[in-house]
Amino acid sequence: MIKCRINNWHVILILLCISIVVTGCGNNDSQNQSEGRDQPVIGDGKKDDKKKQNPEGGKEERSGQDGQNGIVAGSIESTINVQEQQNAKGILFRYELKNQTEKEKVFQFSSSQKFDYVIKDKNGKVVYQYSKNHMFMQVLTSLKLKQADVFKQDILVNKLEPGAYTLEVWLTPTGETEDYRQKITFNWN
Repeated sequence: MIKCRINNWHVILILLCISIVVTGCGNNDSQNQSEGRDQPVIGDGKKDDKKKQNPEGGKEERSGQDGQNGIVAGSIESTINVQEQQNAKGILFRYELKNQTEKEKVFQFSSSQKFDYVIKDKNGKVVYQYSKNHMFMQVLTSLKLKQADVFKQDILVNKLEPGAYTLEVWLTPTGETEDYRQKITFNWN
């Protein structure tokens, strides 16, 4: 009887351990979560999971030129904008890729690096390159953009000498002809 109770406890403990392990192995789309940090993390690449809704409460729909609802056929659009003007932390920029095609787009990467950027002075001299100051894991990774999905990358620029600069950002996928390069000029005071 005592031996049977011990075996039952072993079974219960094993099942409890398995359930804890399975619960901890959930699927999460964020590469590097930055919750709880007060500065954006370069290399975060989090997608905005908030969906815009129409007044009737459904998902946002776009109407094409032919009057059909859905995503307007197009391409992968890249943009760069200033998110926060210069302050004590620096200037916050946001690089975005939006899938404006009718198909899912998957980018393949030969390392954990998904993007790169350079900061050039007014003479075109590179004063900083992101990839030269960071190490990346040599592992195959991918970025999947479904229809209308947006990949967002915040970039915090700081510690520059006063002057005019250009920030140039691009995606670093393998096997692609396009790198979705974007430039923006700014002044550092």
